[in-house]
Amino acid sequence: MFSQFKSSSVFGNVFANFRRYKHEYNPRFKVVEKAQKGRVSVRTGGSIRGNSLAFGKLGLRLKSEGIRMHANQLQAADKVLKRELRPTKSKLFTRFVCDLAICIKGNQTRMGKGKGAFDHWGTRMPTGKVLFEIDGPIHDKVAREALRKASDKLPGLYEIITPESKIRVSTTHLIDKPEPVDYLEKMKANPTKKWTNIQRYHTDPMYKLYSGRK
Repeated sequence: MFSQFKSSSVFGNVFANFRRYKHEYNPRFKVVEKAQKGRVSVRTGGSIRGNSLAFGKLGLRLKSEGIRMHANQLQAADKVLKRELRPTKSKLFTRFVCDLAICIKGNQTRMGKGKGAFDHWGTRMPTGKVLFEIDGPIHDKVAREALRKASDKLPGLYEIITPESKIRVSTTHLIDKPEPVDYLEKMKANPTKKWTNIQRYHTDPMYKLYSGRK
């Protein structure tokens, strides 16, 4: 009887969802569409988001060309880092999200009838992306050795960076970290009409008398 339930479409979808949401790195949102293979993005517009440290004092950054990664590969590196950092009571930060639903179809199957069933989670890593960060009371040599062991579990070439390291924009070029921009002061210097109305609402009590009315 159980085999009959499993072969039905309703229970087949239930078992597929169990497989989809049991991984440690599955995304927190449940509705994820099936994705095509696609290409790893090449940042040509000057974007440096995620290319420098934000939480820790040491990090692991992708040095080679952008690649697609399996969630199990990232989990293997995560386990190595946790095992090495456990005695030091340090913190580990992950800077990636495995939100790419990889679907696989059987070999020698006819064309058509959909994309195939869900197989595993994955992600696209562009060049210069920081994967892991370490912070806490840990010796520099211990942290570097832990990151080196973690890089052995992952495809591609990696480098260990510090907050003072330059930002990698390609496989061959590094740039200095730009100064942080205070967008609030920038908006006050050249305010828009919408920003002016918002400031008047907070300062002029006349605006609050008529707020919420239609």
